[in-house]
Order: sequence, then structure tokens, then C-alpha cells
Amino acid sequence: MAGTDDSEKLEGMKSLRSSLRLLLEFAGEQRDLGVAELSQRCGLSKSQVSKVLAVFAECRLLVQDPDTRRYAVGARLFALGSRFVTYDVLCREAMPVMRDLVSRTGHSVRLSVLEGDDVLYLLGFEGLYFVDTGWRAGTWLPVHSTSAGRVLLAFMRPERADRLLDRGPLRAVTDRTVTDPVEVRRLVGLARQRGYVTQRGETTPGLGTIAVPVFGAGTEAVGSLGFAFPSHTVNVRDEPRLAEVLHGAARVLSQRIGGTVYPFGNRHHPPLEAPAREALKTKRSGREPAAAGKPRGRSPISPLDRG
Repeated sequence: MAGTDDSEKLEGMKSLRSSLRLLLEFAGEQRDLGVAELSQRCGLSKSQVSKVLAVFAECRLLVQDPDTRRYAVGARLFALGSRFVTYDVLCREAMPVMRDLVSRTGHSVRLSVLEGDDVLYLLGFEGLYFVDTGWRAGTWLPVHSTSAGRVLLAFMRPERADRLLDRGPLRAVTDRTVTDPVEVRRLVGLARQRGYVTQRGETTPGLGTIAVPVFGAGTEAVGSLGFAFPSHTVNVRDEPRLAEVLHGAARVLSQRIGGTVYPFGNRHHPPLEAPAREALKTKRSGREPAAAGKPRGRSPISPLDRG
């Protein structure tokens, strides 16, 4: 009897893992998935896939389109996932810090973490100078390809970083993505020295990003805080000043989640707040806003160009 019970438990765990594997397929970028597609992806029979999806739909974790018969994420699954953002200490403490960065600079702000072997774009607050990157909160990206990923690589155990970069050919997200492992390692080393990473067009054409580390109680980064902006709105010479603003915010966030030391920042740069306040006044005055991603007139930090 004991052997039979153990066998049934093992079979039950195997079924549970197969079901969860099917559910996790919906974490990708594709809006909906069909039975045949999931069967092929997961190596399961169509009948098994169909039965599992039916149970998920019954529990309202997934919804099925009555015409196409394809499945998509349901509201209850969204509500379940949203509990993470509500109660996770990093997310909870990051939200007011991120709102403040948007109001001060006009730029969109991103919070990213390492989830498994890839970077997960966790939270985002859009600024006045919005550009549609095509990446939404909940999106995974290759760790080598993003400014957040390179920051996280710079401040993790070296053996783990080596494993992530030695998995095989590094995938290009755009034609500007750096995929040479030697060059990626050089950029990661530079990030370790100066405490930030900048990119132009490596994940989305026309997009610029700057990212800095967020530290918890240890010396490894627990996340990355960053700006995203249309590339033409920020001059390369102004990137260190934006990185300094991010360092100040990341220091506050790190302290709030238990960090005791933040090793970057505190350099003197002209303030960035005034241009953003003027942009906010323009928006609130009811004047016609600039097209998304194309601010009218000066960039959020263009007064810095005067020296």
C-alpha cells in the first residue's frame, strides 16, 4: 500500500507540474494560445492540454474566446499577480520614488529585476516624453541586452554572471544589440566602475535608457531603477547627470528596503528639476501637448546644454 501511495503522489506532482507549465506559457508576449500550439510547446497530448485549460477556465484564471476557442489570461489571474506588486517590499517602496522621478524629470521610469535567467520589467511610470517601446510591465528580456540587465550582471556574484553569459549565442533584440560576449563583459565591467549603464536603440529603435542598481541588505543588486526616453531628447553629455539623479533615488529606495551602503552618487551637477516643472505647467495649462515621444521645443534637461 505504501508503494502505491508513493506512486500516486509522484503522479499527482507530475500532473501538477505539467499544469503549471501550461499556465506559465501565458506569461509570454503572445495574447492568446490554442490547444494544438500548447501541446507542441509542452510536449503534452492535446486531450491532456484541453482538460487542463478547461479547469483553468472554470476557475477563471483563463478565458476562452467562443469563436476562436483560444485561451488568454483572465481577470482573476491578473488579480492574483497584482498581489505581488501590492505586497512586495521592493515594489511598494519603489512606487513613490518612481513617481517623484517622473515629476522631477519628465522621463519614464522603470523598475526591473532578475527573474530566473532573464530581466523582468516589473513596474513602469510613464513621463511626459513617452515613447512606446512595445515592452509592457511583466515582459522578460535577455539579461545581456538591456541596461537594467547589465547593471544586474555587474552587481551579482561573478560566477553567476559568467553562467548567464556563457549559456550560448547572445540573442539580438534589435540590429544594435551588443551580442559579442567579450564586449558585453567590457560593458558590465564599466558599469561596475561607474555604477550605471546607458544604451541607445539596443532593445527598441530610437529608445535611450539609463539604469542604476538598487541594493538590499547585501552587496548584490536586488533590482535596477532606470529612465527610458526618446533618444533624440537627451544628449550623451547629459547622461551622467541623469544617472546622478537615479543614484539619489536608488539610494533612498535601497535604504527603505534594508540597504546600509549605496556606493555611488553625490557628485555635483546642476539641478534637473526646473525644466520638468515647466513641462508640467505646460501640460496643466491646457496647451496642445506634443506628440508622443516628440516633445515640443527643448528636451527635459536641455538647459544643461548651456554649460
